[in-house]
Amino acid sequence: MKARARRSLLVALGLAACAGHDPSPALAQPEEPPPPLAEWDGPNIPDAAVKAFEALQASAYAQGEREALAALGRGELALQTFGPPPACRERYARLLWRRHRIEHRALTDCATADEQRMRVHGFNKIMEAEIGRRFGADALATAARKAGCR
Repeated sequence: MKARARRSLLVALGLAACAGHDPSPALAQPEEPPPPLAEWDGPNIPDAAVKAFEALQASAYAQGEREALAALGRGELALQTFGPPPACRERYARLLWRRHRIEHRALTDCATADEQRMRVHGFNKIMEAEIGRRFGADALATAARKAGCR
């Protein structure tokens, strides 16, 4: 019983001591709302770094185009892919090879660097244009549909 009385006395003394003060800052309500936060436009990256990155991507894309033109010069038709294989990739690759002698090159089964992605995009742009010229604009879409990819 003594512990209970002591606890009650401490609570009463604490309330009496705090009664003359303002509420704690956590409980106080601001008189006016805080100013709005400025919009964040991302990290502050130096212009030179951005330009170097863009130049690297453009160079990789151009390299992919050169590789495709060289392959066409050797009489090769091919498409490159990266990333995890879709369930229909093997059927699609077999169909492209049987119908049009187009090689399907899976470069990797995991995520790739931006530079490699840009090189693949440059390569495929040239190849897709040539495939469309030789076999019709919808040749790849038709093959994908027949393989069950779309």
